[in-house]
Amino acid sequence: MHIKSISLILFVILLFTGLAFGADPVKVGVVYPLTGPIAAAGSYQKAGVEIARDRINAEGGILGNPVRVFIEDGANDPAQSVSAAEKLVTRDKVDVMIAAWGSSPTLAVSASVTKKYGVPHVVDTASSGKVTKLEGKRPNPWLFRISPTSQMEAEGSEKLLPKLGFKKVAFMLVNNDWGRGAAQEFGTVIQRTGGSIVTQEIINADATDFLTQLTKIKSAGADSIIVTTDQAQISLILKQYKSLGMTQKILTTGGGIVPEGLVALAGPEAAEGVNIITFFAPWFPETTKIPQEAKWFADEYLKRGHAPKGFGESFRGYDGMKIIKAAFEMAKTTDKEKVREAFHKVDTWGLSGHIKFDEFGQSSPMILIVQVKGGKPFIPEFMRQ
Repeated sequence: MHIKSISLILFVILLFTGLAFGADPVKVGVVYPLTGPIAAAGSYQKAGVEIARDRINAEGGILGNPVRVFIEDGANDPAQSVSAAEKLVTRDKVDVMIAAWGSSPTLAVSASVTKKYGVPHVVDTASSGKVTKLEGKRPNPWLFRISPTSQMEAEGSEKLLPKLGFKKVAFMLVNNDWGRGAAQEFGTVIQRTGGSIVTQEIINADATDFLTQLTKIKSAGADSIIVTTDQAQISLILKQYKSLGMTQKILTTGGGIVPEGLVALAGPEAAEGVNIITFFAPWFPETTKIPQEAKWFADEYLKRGHAPKGFGESFRGYDGMKIIKAAFEMAKTTDKEKVREAFHKVDTWGLSGHIKFDEFGQSSPMILIVQVKGGKPFIPEFMRQ
């Protein structure tokens, strides 16, 4: 079905459910990277937000009013993300915000905008522990995160890593809060399970040549590599890994990678056998507590013409919108303080797992590992036990 047809159907639904476009909308501000090295990831999450928005509006909106989404480009840059968030709050008067993909821009928006103005802030991607807990305290009482911290991701993988045979591990990590945090947390878990870290290679977010780092890893005697960066960069790494004849086992972190993406960008040979940490497996809806909704989302995402390689990011935006609706409906108002209080009472299931916030504003998503096998997603046997 064409987008124009979808829009016409949505318009008719809105009219018949009493959602007039003249009604005061619930305004959701979104800051995603839509330009720069991480632009693809931001566009996939934007698709998830839009699918959720359309579903919410078709079902009656929030508090009987339509949901309107305002999206700004933060480019995964702290300064640009703060500027974008400021516009959403001061110009567009948003009621709630989803921001800002990476840990560094998220920390900046949290400190400079949502805490300052008192705006409920949903984090659907960033994984640095500092976002929700800093020196034992909650840095921003307005912030609620549905993505796991790097510590949660590492500890959720702890029993699985020995089964994968990760003993002499090398790290390749993007040079930001996300990459450094992942290396620290996964390093702790590797050592706790009897493994060792043989080398740690840092890469810039816009780098395209990794032969030097891969050659060091090859000569260091590593049997496995844990890679923390976005899908496009991992795909380049895999191509060069393959060209060097390397055979080390690979694990990607962060939850944003999918088999289709690696196969499309790196090629089936380079992607074969890669292990991927994910929080939502759309190919296996039975892994969720809401399998019918999970299947519907995957079908709707593809029906709209979006690429399967975006599955690893799109669910985040959908879950972010879902809990926004839950909090506003529980608050029965758009009053920001009452909405903030309502977020603490949210207890629901998203595509990524159980969404219920602790005292630091952190929920606990699923931690799954899928593999690329024959160019397709595969759940390894140890995940089925």
